[in-house]
Amino acid sequence: MYIGHVGAALAAKRVRTSIGLLALLVATYTPDWVDGGLCLAGSYNPMLSHSVPAVVLFAIIGFALFALKTRDWTAALIVAGVILSHLLLDWVTGYKPAWPGGPMIGLGLYNHPIADFFVEGALIVTIVLAATRGVRGRGLWVGGGIVWDSDPDEEI
Repeated sequence: MYIGHVGAALAAKRVRTSIGLLALLVATYTPDWVDGGLCLAGSYNPMLSHSVPAVVLFAIIGFALFALKTRDWTAALIVAGVILSHLLLDWVTGYKPAWPGGPMIGLGLYNHPIADFFVEGALIVTIVLAATRGVRGRGLWVGGGIVWDSDPDEEI
């Protein structure tokens, strides 16, 4: 659910506008980037990137780093929450390890492409509408193309 992770970052940005979008994007994709790094190192192990203990550890580290840099403890909690949101969003589409020796968790929508298409499609529409609510005459860039560019005062 790649777009869902962006949605979590955008939602957090609306909650606390002082947090940079880049920091939120780094936060939202942290488990995936750890996963990619492990793959490049030749030691792929989803337990180290997507299990509950791993993501909780990333959230604690993200909270500490952001808090130490900015001294904004509330924003640091939001950054940690964005990292934790990765678990929920991956639960919808994926099938990941819960903890060492524990069960695999998730709905596994990636194994059901039609259901995944409708769930992720609805999520994309929701994100676009939420991200542009109250925004006048500005576009939202998704995937390199503008998907929303309107001026409410302009006649069509």
